[in-house]
Amino acid sequence: MIPPILHQTWKTDRMPERFEAWSATWLRYNPGLTRMFWNDRALVDFVGTHYPDFLSTFCNYRMGILRADAARYLLLHHFGGIYADLDSECVGSLAPLLSEDRVVLCKEPTQHFAGQAVFRGLPYILFNGTMASPPGHPFWLHLLSYLPDLAEAKEAIDATGPCVLTSAQLSFRDPSSIIVHPSGLFTPLDRDGVADRQEEGQATLAVHHWAGTWWKRIPPRNRRQALKRRFYRTKYLLTRGRQLDPVATRAAVDPAALARPAPRPGGNIAILVPLRDAAEHIVPFLAAIGRLDHPAERIKLVFCEGDSQDGSFETLERAVATLRARYRDILLLRKPLGTKLDRTRRTRPKLQRQRRSGLAKVRNHLIRHGLDESDDWALWIDIDVWRFPNDIVATLSATGHRLAAPNCVQKAGGPSFDLNSFVTTRPQRDHRYYRSVIRGMYHPPHGFIGRLHLSDVRHLERIVLDGVGGTMLMVDASLHRGGLLFPEEPYRDLLETEGLGVLARDLDVPALGLPRVEIFHVPW
Repeated sequence: MIPPILHQTWKTDRMPERFEAWSATWLRYNPGLTRMFWNDRALVDFVGTHYPDFLSTFCNYRMGILRADAARYLLLHHFGGIYADLDSECVGSLAPLLSEDRVVLCKEPTQHFAGQAVFRGLPYILFNGTMASPPGHPFWLHLLSYLPDLAEAKEAIDATGPCVLTSAQLSFRDPSSIIVHPSGLFTPLDRDGVADRQEEGQATLAVHHWAGTWWKRIPPRNRRQALKRRFYRTKYLLTRGRQLDPVATRAAVDPAALARPAPRPGGNIAILVPLRDAAEHIVPFLAAIGRLDHPAERIKLVFCEGDSQDGSFETLERAVATLRARYRDILLLRKPLGTKLDRTRRTRPKLQRQRRSGLAKVRNHLIRHGLDESDDWALWIDIDVWRFPNDIVATLSATGHRLAAPNCVQKAGGPSFDLNSFVTTRPQRDHRYYRSVIRGMYHPPHGFIGRLHLSDVRHLERIVLDGVGGTMLMVDASLHRGGLLFPEEPYRDLLETEGLGVLARDLDVPALGLPRVEIFHVPW
């Protein structure tokens, strides 16, 4: 059963005065509780003693809230009892909880779902500010197994907080050992103090006041910010150059192609590979393709080379000469663009319009000259992707989506390398947005919290994307044949693969991202 222990944590032994009254209510309504108060130093000792394998992850968290989240799960696993945030107020006897032999959780207010749960594909979000558990319950170790790979996630709610808690609960092998109550049990009010919809007969044992110190409300826009927005938007309009007309671009895609269902898994695929100055990658890349478990007689290889100075095309010709009998077909295309970009400077924002526009032209050349009616799927792979699961074709084509992308990393469990696969969480076009548009292309600052990448949501099996990357991307070939091309001029301030992803979503055929399916880019 759940023992009569109350766990609460703070940075030091002395909690802020504003929390003292709320904290005292737990013992006032439940005088038999043993209160265990943990400061940051005591938590480090606790984790180091009882969970040494997790200590490195725990100590390397960049924010205190991440340690506080992780520690509460470990305290409930080790001791059992009730955990309560300092800004949670007890309003009734906890006796009903103490007779439970299950983990007791409740949902966050329904008003929070739209902002956090929907785009993550979660049916609800669990509240981690008050929880109860018997000691040693295996659910907490299941949750703990998610945390190391999420240590660098941008959002605390994904790294250690309510979203990863929810994913762990939904995937736990013994759901009957967890009871999930409506929000009224521990958090009947949302962040704005609005009462949540209550179920009839729902008891309320605690009220959360959302007075935490780790997050801040976004203040309303003031006059100074309005002037900054006007300034940067004017600069944006004067410097963005040619842009695709969104309405005309969407209208150019054949409605019949958009209405078709996804092709069946196991059909014919065309593997489309753009390359430039990639001679050293060709032979190992072909070896990796040869390990795919998709039947070779259903695979067509299509390469497009342009502007190489290292003999890439000649190397490619020699490398495929002995493979033509193995595959359905092999096509070698060339698309010189006449551009010269220093590879050491190619990531600079001012060069991206020229660079990404050129890449889009090469990709569209592959579509126009490499795909035909015999192709069910187009699988884009960059030549410097060196390792991927042998069953990746089946994995991507079985998603039920007509566009799908895995998580491209440089090391297992590391941050996403392909940052063009993203979900937009802050779409506001404020002055910071317009300031980040350079020569007509949007370049959010590094680490921008308004975009989540696949490694930020590794607790999810899948997530619908806005932008897509091209390191590996599976596309229904009929969409490409029907006019879904890579924008060569900015579409909604995005080019190439990112522009394709946003365009596809606007056409109601969004791409699906698979955060836990990893492919590996060469580590440079």
